[in-house]
Amino acid sequence: MKPRAVTALNLPFPARLMTFPLCGFLYTAVLWMMFSFLPVHLKSRGLSDAMVGVVMGFYSISALVLMIPLGVLSDRVSPKRVLLGGAVLLFMHLVGLRIAQAWYAFLALAVLGGLSWAIFQTVLLALFLKVVSPTQLGVKIAVYQMGSYLGFGLGPLLAGSLWGDADYVRMLGFAVAGAALLIVLVLTLQDSDPIRFNLGDYRKDLKQPRALVFLAVWMLYATHFGVEQTSYTLLMRHDLGFTSAQVGWTYMAVGLWMAVIAPATGRGFDARQSVVWLLALGLVISSIFQGLTAYAQAPSQMIAVRVMHTTGDVPVILAMGIMTAAFFPQGRLGGHSAVVYAVRTLGVFAGNYAAGLVIPLVGYRGTFVASGVLVLVGSLVLLPWIRRVLHMQEPSA
Repeated sequence: MKPRAVTALNLPFPARLMTFPLCGFLYTAVLWMMFSFLPVHLKSRGLSDAMVGVVMGFYSISALVLMIPLGVLSDRVSPKRVLLGGAVLLFMHLVGLRIAQAWYAFLALAVLGGLSWAIFQTVLLALFLKVVSPTQLGVKIAVYQMGSYLGFGLGPLLAGSLWGDADYVRMLGFAVAGAALLIVLVLTLQDSDPIRFNLGDYRKDLKQPRALVFLAVWMLYATHFGVEQTSYTLLMRHDLGFTSAQVGWTYMAVGLWMAVIAPATGRGFDARQSVVWLLALGLVISSIFQGLTAYAQAPSQMIAVRVMHTTGDVPVILAMGIMTAAFFPQGRLGGHSAVVYAVRTLGVFAGNYAAGLVIPLVGYRGTFVASGVLVLVGSLVLLPWIRRVLHMQEPSA
């Protein structure tokens, strides 16, 4: 990519942009405080495995309803205001989750939570990519993603520790407080100017062969996230007998590891300027250890196998951010980030729904084996196209 003019503040990651990874950290921590033990809570309310899969899937599929319109809206209006609305929706969702009892209430709240999820997954990254300079882009995106990785680890750890002395509903009180703090933190974000454009420009951008291959790989890979959301905590709690604290420490160890290796992975991209090696190596490692998750027995074994699994996840997720910035024009990144996450969300929902269906047949362990095999075989099939078209160059304006 051709570098744009560098601002006077020529630091690897300007202090004025640190609010972005902080927002990512706080949002992800709050989200996973809720998500990590939600399947167990739903089971305690009498929902079947199939219905648990449906509720978890509704978080994903409901995000699709307004994901792309919200992304386009964030290009045309203030992205910061859109994010503020997402933070308010998260707060309302968590308050409602504390009092819900019936399955239809959980489905309704999943829709509300899914909309908040859609906003933060698409608009926060798009706004960050709009205001950051392209020099050392791999490291900058990696630092941005570090916030989410740490939140992914700390949220379940706090939830597991707090639940050890309370219950899920009382634990959610801390998540509600975190959502209130997030509303304040969003107000400190640097905003970007809206632009005017023809909606047909989005279609032109998406017809690029490299964009189509990128989205196909991303959807395939995202199916394993859905399996994890539905089966991972239940595997540790029901099949392996882990305590809530042990589940929390497992998440924390993995999230901390991802945060540690992200900057090195970003520096590796900045040196090579190629996403092919990030994708190919990451997909293989991630899928192999996704399958091997089924064979872990003790907390230490689970941590070890999930650390190896996420050693593959980190380069794939980094490649997603880099390709979003490289393949699409800067002014339309809101809409295109929404398309990227809409495709990801379809993959997550497919994993949620499939896991709910096959758990009665193969158990929680079997879903991980099937997920790993699917991603590995699919990645090998797509590898020739990955090598042929996923090259880096500046998109047209």
